[in-house]
Amino acid sequence: MTVLFVALIAVLAIAVLIGVELTRHRKLRAPAVPKRTIPRRLPHLEDRIRSAFDGPREKHGDIFVSYSIWKRGHETRMELLAADPFAQVNEFTRCLIVRHLWRELESLAEGAVVVVDSPPQMWSAQIDEKFHDHGIDPWSNAPLFGGAIGAPQFAKE
Repeated sequence: MTVLFVALIAVLAIAVLIGVELTRHRKLRAPAVPKRTIPRRLPHLEDRIRSAFDGPREKHGDIFVSYSIWKRGHETRMELLAADPFAQVNEFTRCLIVRHLWRELESLAEGAVVVVDSPPQMWSAQIDEKFHDHGIDPWSNAPLFGGAIGAPQFAKE
């Protein structure tokens, strides 16, 4: 009986040691998973960019229901929720409005800036390079084309 009791204790001790070693071995082999950065909302940037909505609002009415700005890592993201009047504006004008907001946010934020609106349209530096509007921003205070050359139709409206 004593021999059986000693053998049982030895088997249990070996099982515990094997379990400890397996646990330690798993911890050593587990790949390091990078921590995901939690997006954080930036109300101070939302306040600073509020004036960028004035020009489009004067021309087209309240075209955005709401907007929010989020930061994740090196990317600043503006999410726009559009109202019905925005869907009635032609696609080129929608691009101009979103590009105008993107430029304003880019001047305020550091790192990559992305603007996403609903209905879906996404604006980033890569898209901006391919957009051929000759750098015109119809809501800036600068005169278009110096007045000598006729402004495009969308700027005259």
